Amino acid sequence: MFGPIFEAASEKYPEITFGKVDTEAQQQLADEAGISSIPTLMVFRDGILLYNNPGALPAEALDEIISAVAALNMDDVLKEVAKQNQEAKP
Repeated sequence: MFGPIFEAASEKYPEITFGKVDTEAQQQLADEAGISSIPTLMVFRDGILLYNNPGALPAEALDEIISAVAALNMDDVLKEVAKQNQEAKP
């Protein structure tokens, strides 16, 4: 079960905001987020979706994702997002 792993990570990394979506009660939010499987892990930083994958993870894999996101240079990420948005304009 992913619940205890998620809960342990939220205690291990108090500087990170962890949240859960009750897909039954928040169906519109779940639809807008594209949640089609439970669990689905989504990781945001500075308002940018950096990871979105359905399925449970072992604790070590969740730690690796958290470390990778923390190590990102967000200036570079923001530049890349801006570039992709510009290219997507007709």
